Amino acid sequence: MLKKVKSLITLVIIFFQKVYDHFYRLIKGIPTIKRSQITADLFLGSQYNKVGLRKLKALGITAIVNMRIHSIYKKAQYKGFEYRHFPTIDNTAPPLEVLIKGAQFIDEQIKKNGKVYVHCRQGLGRGPTMAIAYLLKSGLTFDDALGLVKKVRPFINPRRSQIARLKELEQFYNAQVLSNPA
Repeated sequence: MLKKVKSLITLVIIFFQKVYDHFYRLIKGIPTIKRSQITADLFLGSQYNKVGLRKLKALGITAIVNMRIHSIYKKAQYKGFEYRHFPTIDNTAPPLEVLIKGAQFIDEQIKKNGKVYVHCRQGLGRGPTMAIAYLLKSGLTFDDALGLVKKVRPFINPRRSQIARLKELEQFYNAQVLSNPA
């Protein structure tokens, strides 16, 4: 019950961020929330290019999580970004430990007032899996987290194995809450 209440509160906060975006568009003529912006601090998308790095910087992105098997850029090109690479084969689920580490990294960056861009090749499976992992860590239920990401990026397509791993992660976080009540 407490988990569902916390998830609902988080969804209400996100709702107000989107309302703010709507009014900002009316006044300024430009959005604050881009198509791949899941929350105020969490972005999701596909592999960027060198120009894309400058655009990410302009958006205020401070950290990047790469879920692809390989990184196509040299570390020097991430200058100014905190960067984590969690190589995951396309159409497969990352190990539970990877999702925990990735969600922890995203959480730490956001708590430092950073903004995080999560990506895989096309932003359809592995990237959304990691974004949802963070949302689970932040207190959303699996259904709410998946629904939130699908609202912003309706074409995501997490595989059954990725969904199963995320449900396993949700159970992990639920067990943590039960063993460490706030």
